[in-house]
Amino acid sequence: MNVNWGTFHETTTCVAANGDKKGPGEDDGGGQEVCKTGGPMPFSTTKKNVIILGDSVSIGYEPIVATMMADVALVQHSPWGGDGGAEETHYGWECLDYLMAAPDGTPQRPDVLWFNFGLHNLNNVTVPGQSGPIAEYGPYLERIVTKLQAMVVNTKTKILFGITTPFMCLKSTDDIVVANNQVAAGIMAKYNIPTVDMHTAITNQCGPAPNASCFGQHDCFCPHCPMDNAIGYNFIAKTTIVPAIQKLLDGLD
Repeated sequence: MNVNWGTFHETTTCVAANGDKKGPGEDDGGGQEVCKTGGPMPFSTTKKNVIILGDSVSIGYEPIVATMMADVALVQHSPWGGDGGAEETHYGWECLDYLMAAPDGTPQRPDVLWFNFGLHNLNNVTVPGQSGPIAEYGPYLERIVTKLQAMVVNTKTKILFGITTPFMCLKSTDDIVVANNQVAAGIMAKYNIPTVDMHTAITNQCGPAPNASCFGQHDCFCPHCPMDNAIGYNFIAKTTIVPAIQKLLDGLD
């Protein structure tokens, strides 16, 4: 198996005995993307521990959350390998045991687990470990939830779901995000998991999609934001994510 560590995706190509190569998703020999793992840092013994498990947008705001909470918590991202983050819900469900473990296989059960899926189920293209169809979003998200709850039973872990950020540049795509968010909110209510609405927090500041300039930055939350000054990520971290995580941490004391 040859693994292509690309700048955005990590895909596998299986090579048959006769030398034929098959790409991801092909019926005869194609391989799913390699499961990525959780954060590499050992859990703190003096502070609370927080894991942010999510998509590539969460890769943008996680370092800011970590800095803002550095005095009280060790915050790290799952997966820690970058690229598309936790990808589509089918991949997240298949790889959840790895996403909830350190690279050496040690299970990670933090004080607070913030998780999000949503930006990799926006069309009807299936590329394992990169993109899944819209129709799979809800069913596999519910499987993720039930598996997560089983993982953390009899632990102190509190679970929190982040409602997916907007796709500001294209209304038709953001309409799918909104529909997925409604599905997610229903699932979280069913399993009594609190949610934090990042979509509404951002659109209340920037207006609804389409809007190519959010927080004064071109293409911010389309779906990512420029890292120059990271204005958008700083906003959502300070006003929405950190207060929600801190509230759960305070409840553990």
